[in-house]
Amino acid sequence: MAKKFSHNRIKTHRIYTPFEAAEALGCHRQTVLRWIALGLEADQAQKPWLIEGQKLKAYLGARISERKQKLALDHFYCFGCKESQSAAGKMADYVHQSPTNGRLSALCPNCAAIMNKIVRRDDLERIRAKIEVTIQQADPRLVSPTVPLSKVTFAQEIKTHVKAQSK
Repeated sequence: MAKKFSHNRIKTHRIYTPFEAAEALGCHRQTVLRWIALGLEADQAQKPWLIEGQKLKAYLGARISERKQKLALDHFYCFGCKESQSAAGKMADYVHQSPTNGRLSALCPNCAAIMNKIVRRDDLERIRAKIEVTIQQADPRLVSPTVPLSKVTFAQEIKTHVKAQSK
């Protein structure tokens, strides 16, 4: 599986050797050499090869944007199959997580893994037009944190305390 390397660790105005670039990104030097073979621009006229920070940053950004997938409202990303899937049986469960969004869960039709997706409440009706969505009851502590955690007052606590009763 391909590891994601943060292009934010690279300085745009600096020039790197493959070893320095690998050290900055936390990867092996051979990985950077493979990127050069795959299309990363480097000055190969002399040794050590030199890579401009701006070009390395652009190359890593392009790799990240290639992997991103825009999913349809009724599709999920299955980590087992590593691709976009429709819900098995066109059924999913929705659990409220906040006042504006919630988690949609469904089974993958190929590998039967659980697929999750965070969706906005506003999009829920458009999703329900395509698949059957069952709305589950959310844990009230997660949805509305304004509910007081305890209804015991200090006056009640003193009356029921063991030392207060023995005096």
